[in-house]
Amino acid sequence: PRRRSSAGDGKLQTHGAPRILRGEALMILLLTVLTLAEITRTSSAVAAARCSVPSLVSHRGDRSAGLENTLTAFGRTLDAGSAGVEFDVRFTKDHHPVLMHDATVDRTTTGSGRVAAMTLTRFRTLRTGDGQHPPTLGQALALLRGRVSEALVELKQIPDAADLRALHDAYRRQDAFRWANLTSFSPMALRAVDSIPARKGLVTRSAPSVALAGTYAFVAVRYDRLTRARVRAYRNAGAAVYAWTPNNRDAWRRLAGYGVTRILTDQSTDYLAWARGTCRS
Repeated sequence: PRRRSSAGDGKLQTHGAPRILRGEALMILLLTVLTLAEITRTSSAVAAARCSVPSLVSHRGDRSAGLENTLTAFGRTLDAGSAGVEFDVRFTKDHHPVLMHDATVDRTTTGSGRVAAMTLTRFRTLRTGDGQHPPTLGQALALLRGRVSEALVELKQIPDAADLRALHDAYRRQDAFRWANLTSFSPMALRAVDSIPARKGLVTRSAPSVALAGTYAFVAVRYDRLTRARVRAYRNAGAAVYAWTPNNRDAWRRLAGYGVTRILTDQSTDYLAWARGTCRS
């Protein structure tokens, strides 16, 4: 039978009910916290999976100040947060690998003449517009070692036997075989450096055949020649896909959707900002 309260106020006695209700409330609260934590974890995992933007490779370093292929250009892009750098290598008359995009030094230095006609001593006297010495390959690798996950060393000419020995020695001195990949527009140049145990990638202005792409670790294709189907085919053939040189967000977004592996761009700081914003959204 129900018992009235001693005060006779007509209210039912609860006895131990409050303790039971408090226990149930704590259990519900605990379950709610655990559920919310699981939802947060799942949401984060889904967001991370969706945030799959291609890794950045800075094309000739940070070119915002008109610099290219210089130690300062590399330092700036590294300070901005880039983990990949691309640069160009030629060989002097006395077989030393040095950084220079053009066959001549006229455009980027205060000097003139062909790199292949200069000794290293002559090359070292050159100055860029801001007073720097254009670097040797050894200097560039020394700066980048331990600071990048990948460097792309683009060969602008086919090395002869003496060039190859100097190239191999620069790699050996900086233990660069695993992180400094060799690239070129010339399949002959890549065949010439076959003895160097670094990843090789063919650079192309047009989309190469899938069969040709599959013979390299990666292909670097001009970005406006890539399609989703081509990227898929190259990757299925075992070749990573690098896109050069898109410099705007629309292109970056489209290429990310295609599934390219790396993007080489002149706009490193803008790319990093775009990538961070994409991953936060």
